[in-house]
Amino acid sequence: MQLGWFPIGGYGTFAHLVLPAITLGIMGSGWYSRMMRSSMVEVLRQDYIRTARAKGLTRGRILLRHALPNAILPIIAMIGIDIGIFMGGIVVVESVFGWPGIGQLAWQAIQRVDIPVIMGVTMVSATAIVLGNLLADLVTPLIDPRIKLR
Repeated sequence: MQLGWFPIGGYGTFAHLVLPAITLGIMGSGWYSRMMRSSMVEVLRQDYIRTARAKGLTRGRILLRHALPNAILPIIAMIGIDIGIFMGGIVVVESVFGWPGIGQLAWQAIQRVDIPVIMGVTMVSATAIVLGNLLADLVTPLIDPRIKLR
């Protein structure tokens, strides 16, 4: 705020998007980084990683080509599930940064007890959650070809 790099409120330009995006990103970053670390530690203990090291592959190649795709699968599933939590965070972020959006609409409808608007926001949010889970399920086979869509 003191440096004046990004506007604190309002919307319309890319600069207005940075702080709200960072705020929503920080919300899950600790959890995801901790889970990614534990998943990576578990994957690095597997036999195929030991085999890749024995073949003489570089550390970077082992991490990026062999370990990361297998370690990131649980994280993708968690992101699909956590979309509902992010939708709840949108209400706060829109209020703090002065964005007119679905979060503000929901908050105003709750204060006025506007049942049709509350139902509409709930349906849109539920649809976003279902589509997020579907997207996570569709991305998983692209990362790991052993998982097949039937």
